[in-house]
Amino acid sequence: MKLDKQTQALLDDLAAQAGDIHDIEISIETSRQGARAMFLGLAGEIEAQVSSQDLHIEHNGIHVGVRCYRPAQSLASPCPAVVFVHGGGWSLGDVDCYDGLVKDLCQQSGVVFFSVEYSLAPEHKFPCALQQVISVVDWLQENHQQLELDPTKISLMGDSAGGNLALVAAHNLHQQQPNTLSNLYLVYPVVDSYSPHETYPSRMQYGDGNLLLTRDAIKDTCDWYLAPEQSAADVNVSPLFIEDMTHLPATSVLLAGCDPLYDEGILLAKKLKQAGVLNTLTCFENTIHAFFSFAVLDVCKLARSNIANQLKHDLT
Repeated sequence: MKLDKQTQALLDDLAAQAGDIHDIEISIETSRQGARAMFLGLAGEIEAQVSSQDLHIEHNGIHVGVRCYRPAQSLASPCPAVVFVHGGGWSLGDVDCYDGLVKDLCQQSGVVFFSVEYSLAPEHKFPCALQQVISVVDWLQENHQQLELDPTKISLMGDSAGGNLALVAAHNLHQQQPNTLSNLYLVYPVVDSYSPHETYPSRMQYGDGNLLLTRDAIKDTCDWYLAPEQSAADVNVSPLFIEDMTHLPATSVLLAGCDPLYDEGILLAKKLKQAGVLNTLTCFENTIHAFFSFAVLDVCKLARSNIANQLKHDLT
């Protein structure tokens, strides 16, 4: 597949800024600083009439921060809500990096968003972040009245490793209590951290480092996420291996065509369709992993409009 001109120009600019770093050892802190600079630098100008508030949640002994976004004009009253889980390989990123993205979706959809500030690996291993995401959903369900939310229209959304956490959280929540979630929205999710890279042609074709996400990064972030005794074959780490997906909520999948994770995203969509829970599958063929965060790209704006309209359709 061929990249669109804006995506190619963005990659060229990033490559020029990076220079020759092949022989430099990159620490986790350096990686976090670099990711933050990239996400904030490519966030674009977002003019959104949205109020935000940082909250600290304590639920069943689990502590986690969230940033609540409320649109000036809500889709309904009481309002639907989306719990948003950011990407970054479970180890990078934060609510600030995704602030513009979530504001944009909140403004366009009229839906309340709760962006989760989950604890990052390698300091906090699996299942810490997963438990925090589940706790946020449980807390919203229990406190929906004072938050003026519709408890029948609470959804999960995540991109990349955040999509992994959203999918696995939905799997666990619906096993515990059916119909906890209204919908699930997955943006180029990480769904198989166990299989060799050679399993997926897209990883071999697009994962050499020229298109942002690398095969090495896919492996390294999983190694940071898991303790030595934990297995990536666990369905709570690699949800592609969930045998029966019929208990999941209606699920929308959004992919990038030039993404190492493309093939496993397609396999996930096929399994969701077989289970009767695939809502929509959308692919932006000529762009890369993480493009949904880069509002300097027209394709990002188009994808966000697509998901915002999907939220309006699903949650009214």
